[in-house]
Amino acid sequence: MNRLRRWSALAGLVLMAGLLSTLRGQAPPEKKGEDKPAEKWLIDRTLAVSAAPAPVPALKYRLFPQSMERKEGNAVPIYLRFAHERGDARKKLLREKPEEWNKQPLEKLPLAEVKQFLDSYKYNFRQLDLGARRKTADWSYTLDAGDPISLLLPDAQEMRMHAPLLVLKARVEIAEGRYADAIHTLETGFSFSQHVSEGPFYITSLVAIACASQFSDCLLELEERPDAPNLYWALAVIPRPLVDLRKPSEFEQKMLELQFPDMADLDRPRSAEDWDAALLRVRKELARILEGDKEGDKPIRAPKPGTTVADPAAKSPDLAAARKYLTEVVGMSATGVEAMPPAQVLLLHMSHYYREVRDNVFKQSYLPFAQTRSLHLDAEKELKSLPDIEAARVPGLFLPAIHKVMLADIRLERRLAILMAIEALRMHAAKNGQLPDKLDQVTIVPVPNDPGTDQPFEYQRDGQTATLSSRLPGELLEITGLRYRVTFRK
Repeated sequence: MNRLRRWSALAGLVLMAGLLSTLRGQAPPEKKGEDKPAEKWLIDRTLAVSAAPAPVPALKYRLFPQSMERKEGNAVPIYLRFAHERGDARKKLLREKPEEWNKQPLEKLPLAEVKQFLDSYKYNFRQLDLGARRKTADWSYTLDAGDPISLLLPDAQEMRMHAPLLVLKARVEIAEGRYADAIHTLETGFSFSQHVSEGPFYITSLVAIACASQFSDCLLELEERPDAPNLYWALAVIPRPLVDLRKPSEFEQKMLELQFPDMADLDRPRSAEDWDAALLRVRKELARILEGDKEGDKPIRAPKPGTTVADPAAKSPDLAAARKYLTEVVGMSATGVEAMPPAQVLLLHMSHYYREVRDNVFKQSYLPFAQTRSLHLDAEKELKSLPDIEAARVPGLFLPAIHKVMLADIRLERRLAILMAIEALRMHAAKNGQLPDKLDQVTIVPVPNDPGTDQPFEYQRDGQTATLSSRLPGELLEITGLRYRVTFRK
């Protein structure tokens, strides 16, 4: 099984885990028979909170370690060591019990049983605490060995087990009113999530996002406690974005050269025989990858006659189109292209065409999310309508669905921003004795904008209830919509 299918399967599990973590506290479904169908939101949560001023001092609580608290050293060996310290039975227990308990409301947690379970992980918690306060997280994947799509990522799966365990610990601390301890546990969790995101792949970023989403959910449970401290400034301490997609994005952009070394070395002179040998190696590698992915969900088209491993370059049906592309798009001289061996023409066509499509897919990742939707749609349309030529097989196979990754990342940022907005409302109510009629009436602290639109969150007040909503233009509410109905206790 190659990277394309294996990683997409893991990504599906990660995103589903993140989605399931939001179900606790969701608003009940509307009753059938109503005149107007209820809107379906990805997250539609109802909670009750109390007004609360900022703590004194303001940074009494933090949800991310200070730079000076982070010691020299690499956190990754600390995290990975757990995999060698647990037997299969222990791992099964760790996968099942925290998830089971985290689905239960705080008041229904069997505290004595859960605390006994957590007590057996004291060593792990201490190590996670220390690891999350290391300065670096170097995952040391051997990318220089070539064939990156064959890298197995069991460590990513292993990291997913830590988040529910930390969440369970924080929930027990919340249930017992030990809020400072819970905040410290969540601080460890957010720092751990960022460390996970330091891996070079999109899948490690998705694992990090899923972990951080579970910690943000846990924060909502803390906010709901009648005597919960205000965490506006504690949330402000979290780096934004918490998960930076630049590293995996730029790794993915180099995938062609990493997987096909000949494609990284097309500028040096070769004999016609050497060009034929290079094309043969590229075609063999592509055939190997396609063979490994033939059972995947993505339909794989068979190579056109004339472009298989057994076909000579001179017989390629794409040769004329390749020469035209190199002269008209790349800007090479027609005379020079005509003099090239056919295999050289085909390889240069593959390389330049891949880079053109690749850049159209990735260019918008360097812009703020709110500005990029139309560009994403154009890139997705291009990927779906690639011509039936050999040069289009590599971008069609390798380039990821970037928009889905960015949606997951911006969902986390939107959730963290809404948490800050709720804390700003709690602070405003503590000072003024009531909720504002409009969000811009909150002046005690800045209310963050919706990172998905770079505009204020939608806000409605109905007596003692405030509704904060985030919807992304052009996206389905059931896929991306966030709505929080917040009732303030009198």
